[in-house]
Order: sequence, then C-alpha cells, then structure tokens
Amino acid sequence: MAQNLMAASSGLPSVLVSQQLTAAEVTQYTCPAASSAKLAAATVVNTTGAAVTVSISLVKSGATAGVANRVATFVLAAGDSSVVTELAGHFLGPGDFVSAIASTASAITLVLSGVVFS
Repeated sequence: MAQNLMAASSGLPSVLVSQQLTAAEVTQYTCPAASSAKLAAATVVNTTGAAVTVSISLVKSGATAGVANRVATFVLAAGDSSVVTELAGHFLGPGDFVSAIASTASAITLVLSGVVFS
C-alpha cells in the first residue's frame, strides 16, 4: 500500500546519507516501509587531487539501479564540491532508493538530506 502523505503522523527532517561513494553502483538510501521521503538537498565533495566522474540514480522499488534511472552524471574537479540540484524535491515511496557510483572509490563524499514521513 502506498504511503498517504496527508495521513502521515510525523515528518522528521534529517541527514539521510553522509558517506563516501564506491566505484560500483551502490544503494545510498532506501525509503523505509510504510514511509515516504522528500529529498531536500544533496551535496558532493571531491576529497582527492584528481577529477572524478559521479553518477546518481533515483530508482523505483523493485527496479535495478543503473543508466536507465540516472538523474545526474558529471565530473567533479579535484577538491571541488557541488550541490546536486537534480535530487532536490523528489519524493521516494516505500522501497524506492537513491544509488550512486564514482569513477574512483573513496574520492567523493555524498551528503543527502530530506524529510521522512510516516
């Protein structure tokens, strides 16, 4: 059953993800069962001395992460940071998830915040 946002009894704003990306497509955040989430902001930071390619996907529950679900792909310069505007405002339903991959492991830190409604 889909979560009815109007019937939600709580909305908790929080940091949903704060971690480094790997060089493989990995789930970064999954919306919990019986909940919905609104993504508010996402920031990526390149903590290395070389440019790194970053790709981020929004994936429907039951689907497979990858190029079919991409919402952003870009190159982040050495030591640079960027707000990922493509994620802001999107809603996730139960089991929907955000996945990401970087061309170099442990080079990119992703911070994703939002509100979880339950």
